[in-house]
Amino acid sequence: MEELKKDIFISYKDDVEGHSFAARLCADLEKIGYTVYFNPNEQRAGFFPERLQMALKYCRDFLLIMTQSCLDQLKRHEKIDWVREELLIAKSESKNIIPLLLPGVAMPKDKEEMPEDLRFLPDLDAIMISEPYDRSPLESLFDFFKSKPSPKDVHRDTYNSSEIRSVDEDFKNALNNSSNEQALLELANLYYFGIIGDQQGCQRDFHKAAQVLDELVKNDSEFGCFANSIIAEMYYHGVMPRKAQSYALSLSYHEKAKTISGFSAREAAYLKSRGCGCEFDYDSIVDYYTNAIETGDTVAVIGLAKFYMKYGKYKEAAELYHKARNILPDAEFQLGMLYRDGLLENPPKPDFYKAAFYFQHAISSGKCDPEVYHQLGRLYFTPVGDFEKDFALAEKYFKIAADKGNRKAQYKLGLMYEYGYVQSDIEKAIHYHTLAAAQGDAKSAYHLAMLYSNSEHKNFQEAFKYAEFSAKKGVMEGEFLFAIFLFYGRGCIADEEKAFKYFTRAYEHGMFAAKVYLDKFNN
Repeated sequence: MEELKKDIFISYKDDVEGHSFAARLCADLEKIGYTVYFNPNEQRAGFFPERLQMALKYCRDFLLIMTQSCLDQLKRHEKIDWVREELLIAKSESKNIIPLLLPGVAMPKDKEEMPEDLRFLPDLDAIMISEPYDRSPLESLFDFFKSKPSPKDVHRDTYNSSEIRSVDEDFKNALNNSSNEQALLELANLYYFGIIGDQQGCQRDFHKAAQVLDELVKNDSEFGCFANSIIAEMYYHGVMPRKAQSYALSLSYHEKAKTISGFSAREAAYLKSRGCGCEFDYDSIVDYYTNAIETGDTVAVIGLAKFYMKYGKYKEAAELYHKARNILPDAEFQLGMLYRDGLLENPPKPDFYKAAFYFQHAISSGKCDPEVYHQLGRLYFTPVGDFEKDFALAEKYFKIAADKGNRKAQYKLGLMYEYGYVQSDIEKAIHYHTLAAAQGDAKSAYHLAMLYSNSEHKNFQEAFKYAEFSAKKGVMEGEFLFAIFLFYGRGCIADEEKAFKYFTRAYEHGMFAAKVYLDKFNN
């Protein structure tokens, strides 16, 4: 239940406006050090789950995102209303309730408009969100919070108090209680992770960490077991003092800790799956991942799912991804990919509707990788079956991914502007192809060579540069174009020998037009 112990609980009606604002607010708060419970997936269950009750019990601040539809629903006193249930539990647990009124929403002036059990709501101090807004109203919220963000040079007991604690003080206490195993483990962590000292002076001390860990592992206890995990990592990274890097020793120490450490069970499974320090054994790898999952290691769920994917057990992988949806945003993306490629049917049958559903939910988490936007754009760019083609939506999602640095989306967006799928814009085409080429995309380099050869931005020197880049990367069309430039001396000094070489390569790779030029050399 540790993942439920957060500073702030965000409650919202699952409509577009409420969900979007809640996701953005969650991301902004987490960036500055707050821990936030925001879990849209909980709201799909048919009953009020224990997980939500636990999250509400542990939080300090309760943020209620109030859209107009949310307020109207509260007034109607519907039998099943998640927001109402969350609000009443927060009230009964004496949480710090802060209503956020989105644009156009106003609290009822007459409390009689509210059901009897919610008439306390209009009396609460609410924060009004102005329109338009382009970022979360953090400045307005800070004065209302009981929770405190964690400054970079201190830590705190997040779940039990908001007291700011000193790292140096904890270090002294650990030293003074060095006979205590828990204090020893804390001391080893402070040395290993380099937490001791001010922000500029923090430095890892592997020698001292190893000394403390060697003492701990002598004891057959829980803390001694966890010490094995750290020693395993030191052998893996080759930082164990006076010892050589060793995958075999790393695996052996992780195996000692795997019964109580999900992390060690997962790492042992990873090492065995790569054959690092051992022979590959499929069944034991699955057992190790399963052991990690049983100890509560949520990351191991994804590890085992990816392992199943690698060996073609797609349905087993999908079951694990479904389990991890509430915890890891990547699970939604991976489910989308399974449905996109049709790997849950035999023979494979893509389902772009389900793929789009899971990609959208991955995006709504607020923490997804730009690749999710790229893949969603691909669905609309090259649809399968009766899923409708929509170049405008493809452009929208490609642009988000491209502006976040996704090379494949930059290439696709360059193509769209080059060929006018939605609008023709050669400047934008050059812009996005250049971004992709700068990241090594050889196809974008070929398209830049064409654009600099044939558009109003004609520049044969630039065209030659990009043609050469794509040719040397093995792009067939780039090889042909590069040979043309060398043959005629466009943007370069003519070089027939080199031209012949690249005409030959292009022809061997399937460019039949290159034969016309090869025949010229034979005449």
